[in-house]
Amino acid sequence: MKFVLSFAASEFVNFRQIEYLSLCQLCGIPSDLSTSEWSRNYWSQPYIVVDLHSESAAVSLIERSVLIKAVYEVWCEATNLRDLQAKIPKIPARLTDKYLNSGGSYKLIISSVNRKLQHEEKLQIIEDVLNAHPSVSATVCLKNPDHQLNILLDYKPRNWGKRPPTGQVNLRHVYYGRLVGTSKRRDLINSYRLADRAYLGNTSMDVRLAGIMANVGLCEHGSLVWDPFLGTGSIVLAASIWGALGAGSDIDYALLHGMGMSPKAGQGQRMNGECLRVNYQQYNLQSRYLDVVVADAASLGRLLRLPSENKRVNGYSSAVCDVGLFDAILTDPPYGFRESSRRVAGQAVERSPSLVTPERLSEITGVPLTDVVQMNSDEQALIKVPHDLPHIPHKESYPLTETHNDLLNLAVQLLKPGGRLVFWIPVNKLISSGPCVVPSHARLRVLAACEQILNVRNARYMIVMRKLYPEELDEMAPCGPDKFYSADLVY
Repeated sequence: MKFVLSFAASEFVNFRQIEYLSLCQLCGIPSDLSTSEWSRNYWSQPYIVVDLHSESAAVSLIERSVLIKAVYEVWCEATNLRDLQAKIPKIPARLTDKYLNSGGSYKLIISSVNRKLQHEEKLQIIEDVLNAHPSVSATVCLKNPDHQLNILLDYKPRNWGKRPPTGQVNLRHVYYGRLVGTSKRRDLINSYRLADRAYLGNTSMDVRLAGIMANVGLCEHGSLVWDPFLGTGSIVLAASIWGALGAGSDIDYALLHGMGMSPKAGQGQRMNGECLRVNYQQYNLQSRYLDVVVADAASLGRLLRLPSENKRVNGYSSAVCDVGLFDAILTDPPYGFRESSRRVAGQAVERSPSLVTPERLSEITGVPLTDVVQMNSDEQALIKVPHDLPHIPHKESYPLTETHNDLLNLAVQLLKPGGRLVFWIPVNKLISSGPCVVPSHARLRVLAACEQILNVRNARYMIVMRKLYPEELDEMAPCGPDKFYSADLVY
């Protein structure tokens, strides 16, 4: 069966194909029936024709997709309206009678891309299409019809300011069919807006991008998802919307515990108890919240142990790599621009004892102020902080190359075979781009690298990798240009 996918115009165009293929795998749709064309220009079109085995498959796709707006069953298609009218009488009655001759109600909607049609033009097209049918006995109902039919007009992009004299000259393709379903993307965007969240950070991931990451990470009900650079947890929260169990770690103790200043204008200090758990409670997802860990991503592999782990070779055992713990690792490592990239220093730094006031010492030790004063004759003198207090390790800068290498090693160690690693890497467009920017590992295969333009100089790639099964190691293919989806595509 042929279906048309309608996408949001110019919104993350180069993310479409990998999201669609991931949803096909997630929904159990055979990949050989998914589509007949795989060119980049094809996937940049506003309407994409795909072959699916049933209507239920199309519905399952539209329920999860962030980028697809609607899906339509194709009754016929043509390159112009005259040819379309000639094909309509040849449409099998089994497709149309249920909706046009069964006593129900319907309405016919016209949608166009790259050109705005006048009301009179739409009425004329609707009249011509309905007259082309051998018979139509259903009742027209514009407010609440039983069925909705659609005419989709795809015009060529205009590079001139004024509209051409007739629409037929630039009409590229026209589709006629029935609406199968609409996406919940608008509900997702509106219901989970960052501005409405109780717990928010300066670099919280956009709701749409977090949803795309959850989709390409194959997150579903019961999946265990980890973010080693958790931040405010917007990525794992998006995965939990689809039923995944969210958890993660971050080196920033204050951020995880809701300490310090809030990024919200006019709020000042963060509220008491402001943390990721509050966001899960806000969206009634607390049953899918696991926990957060204050940990360094560079040493996380030594902290998380698997039940089957007995011995290690070069930091991780081959037996562990073939078992795994997480279904997906979704993360956005800090780039060092807006948020610093840090790790625990390899060597301790000797520092002179800190001097604090009695009030401050009472605050950090929990000892009553009166007892602190009794231990010191001079109430105004500064006091040395005892060395047996909880120690906060010294931190050092964390180069991006080492960040990515540690992340890949962590994925190899903790991902289940077939599990996916989805992360972002920054790129200076004036210096480098393309395959040279992607780190690699023998146990990970690159599925896609989708570019998002940040400004004139900087961009970032969403890298999607899959952990290989042991039998796939000898079949590993190098990452080539076909895995890269540039952001320069236009309709």
